[in-house]
Amino acid sequence: MPEYNITYHSDPEHEQILAKNESDEKVGEIKYHSEGELWIVDHTEVNPDYRGAGIARELVARVVAEAREAGVKLGAFCPYAERVLSTTGEYSDIYVAKEDQQ
Repeated sequence: MPEYNITYHSDPEHEQILAKNESDEKVGEIKYHSEGELWIVDHTEVNPDYRGAGIARELVARVVAEAREAGVKLGAFCPYAERVLSTTGEYSDIYVAKEDQQ
């Protein structure tokens, strides 16, 4: 698998985090929306040419870090983000399962 030089760019105004390659092209994104003290991840996407490089998982880790910094919890409508959030033990303090979202 090739090594990629990926940078991550937080865009709180548009409630997203972007992954960009060395040419500053968007190769991945995670989008969320705020419901008060809860952020909901709506969508995670990685360009097919870059899949398998851990970019999606890193996008989830970065939205977790930003949510912690903002003092909010995280839920997910996006199946990928929901799976990562619900199965990663270190995220149990911040993850709110769908059935517990109010």
